[in-house]
Amino acid sequence: MKLRTLTAVIVSVLMLSACSQDEKDALVAKPLYVSTTAIEAPVKNQFRVFKGQVVPAEQTPIAFRTTGEIREVFVKSGDKVVRGQPIAQLDDSSVQQAFNDAKAQYSLASKQLSRSKDLFERAMISEAELDELTANRQLAKAQYELAKNQLKYTQLIAPFSGTISDVFKERFERVQAGESVVDMYQDDKVYVQIELSDNVLAMITPDGRSVQYRPMVTFSGVEGQHQMNYLEHTNEPSQQTGSYSMWLERDQMDPPILPGTTATVAVDMVEAGITAVDGYQVPMTALQAGDNKGRFFVWKLNGNQVNRVEVAVSQVNGDGAIIASGVVEGDILINSSLRKLREGKAVETAEINNG
Repeated sequence: MKLRTLTAVIVSVLMLSACSQDEKDALVAKPLYVSTTAIEAPVKNQFRVFKGQVVPAEQTPIAFRTTGEIREVFVKSGDKVVRGQPIAQLDDSSVQQAFNDAKAQYSLASKQLSRSKDLFERAMISEAELDELTANRQLAKAQYELAKNQLKYTQLIAPFSGTISDVFKERFERVQAGESVVDMYQDDKVYVQIELSDNVLAMITPDGRSVQYRPMVTFSGVEGQHQMNYLEHTNEPSQQTGSYSMWLERDQMDPPILPGTTATVAVDMVEAGITAVDGYQVPMTALQAGDNKGRFFVWKLNGNQVNRVEVAVSQVNGDGAIIASGVVEGDILINSSLRKLREGKAVETAEINNG
């Protein structure tokens, strides 16, 4: 009986060992086959097209300079306002009372000082008493001016002519000093915002032809092309996209171009005094999107192993994408099974295609 049991155990162990060996052999026997593409000589583009959007010109948050409860909001989103027009009003009952008291005190102090001057000329009061009455009038005047300003601060006035873009507060809400009540922007200007890569931005100099050049812009739903002027650009990249923002401007048109309108900016790089942008053409199948918007990666083949490298996409065309940085001529990129790749993974390659 014991002999039979021992024999069964030995047979089981041998079978398990054979299965494990078969699994290892199967893993070894199934390498990951991938197709590749080679980076060729860089391409050069004289003409570039950037997608942009019309944004509010000089959008400004408008807020009260004092704390209080809103009694009335006189505007709504989309309303046009002129400079000096009331936008909102706080409850001013207590402030009005303080103003009336300060005004009465100032009036009384002024009359007392006027009478005291006559009495001083007739030597009926001393110079010290006159000085005290003069100081009282100055103090009353300061309190009166302060109360007048506090009363003025209960009314929110449009600082310039424009359009109300957003209204954040309603009647009977309590607001703090400096808390935005509305947003407004200048509607006599058109601003277009576009995103640029760092290599394009590096070619733009504030004193050069690139700033003087006026690119042509096409607006969605509007016929024809329209020239615009350089306005400004950011010096720090966006944390979300890694790109830099540039703004173009022009006078408003008729009918007006509203914020949110899609814009296409066409730039002649030579006319703008900017060196034609060098890049490398790669197929879209070689690009892998990153976790953040605007970030892309490629997998480079080094020997029989792969490495993930971040790249900057400067343009998308019918043949794929133009890579501005991250690759060089002669690099071999993987363009299949990208989701199965891991850093340092060994692969078997099929025939190399030219990009």
